[in-house]
Amino acid sequence: MSNRMVLQEIVRRWATDYPDDQMILAVPRDAEGSASVPDGVEMVSTRLRVHPAINFLELPVIARHKSADTILAFNFAANSTAGVVFLHDVLFQSNPEWFTAVERAYFSAMPLLARRARSVITTSQSERGRIRGLNPRLRRVVSCGLSVASSFSAAEATDPGMQLLAGKFLLCVGRLNVRKNLAVTLRAALQSGVLSKDFPLVVVGEPSGRITRLDDDFRSAVAAGTVRIVERISDPDLKWLYSHCALFISLSLDEGYGLPPVEAASVGCQVLASDIPVFRETLGTYATFVDASDADAIADAIRDIVRRQGPTRMAGYRQSHTWSSICAVIRRELVSVSRYPSVRPGEPNAAELAASPRL
Repeated sequence: MSNRMVLQEIVRRWATDYPDDQMILAVPRDAEGSASVPDGVEMVSTRLRVHPAINFLELPVIARHKSADTILAFNFAANSTAGVVFLHDVLFQSNPEWFTAVERAYFSAMPLLARRARSVITTSQSERGRIRGLNPRLRRVVSCGLSVASSFSAAEATDPGMQLLAGKFLLCVGRLNVRKNLAVTLRAALQSGVLSKDFPLVVVGEPSGRITRLDDDFRSAVAAGTVRIVERISDPDLKWLYSHCALFISLSLDEGYGLPPVEAASVGCQVLASDIPVFRETLGTYATFVDASDADAIADAIRDIVRRQGPTRMAGYRQSHTWSSICAVIRRELVSVSRYPSVRPGEPNAAELAASPRL
């Protein structure tokens, strides 16, 4: 999940669901050429370049100049009495050991600036509890959920040309860092005894942040072709992998939301997930849950699912949120802090929107 995807989805759906609202999108000057916005959305360039400074200092200036009623900022709140901030998670507060010193320094401004926001919006009820528990001085915290990207939902599954057979591979998707627990995942997959050159583990993701240090067994597995690493992949190719794997494995130590298992479940993929509150919230009874630190239990679960159930597609999963429902929650919060609080959420022109991470 990226800020860019979330912002794009919100802007596009908002323009469709609330065509009478006026939206003003603030974009860093060096990213303006790559921005694509719906008709009717005004785009302005920011003078500053650093995300915290743009949001805290420049968005209020732009809002005053444009007579905006409210400000929606991402991660770093604006210095405004009519501001709302979308804060994905505060894992850097609860588990600083998962992040580099540079990341921690950069992220540290988020909860401090969030105190200026009239409302903090986050992605899940689980993350809402974490944010409130670690930041008791915040005025209000609500959750809106997330949904899979429209481009993924609309994509036609396309064979990525990796010489994989349907039902003959395991799949992991996510950034390659300590929090994703890849080292234990790999050890358990190798221990399960199901992997071979003809039944590999496919890992889709790029290194990010504090990287997992992988041992000689992993390097040997890559050399033997039983583990394959793919850094970048298109939505059609990713959808094919989800649709044809024997099992999708997501054993993160924690998440603010965690879209990959939701993406996998949305196309009927069998899912083995770490037993953490947010996955219980987003996956319900659909997934098989396991202790992410117990390699033996993970190996047993992989072996059982692959050998006993096979590559059957599953049904019955329904996403808890849509981009329309997400926009409705955000709009309600914006209306509640706007300069015109008497305007009801269903009425037009209730709020103007100034938002700013990069597109």
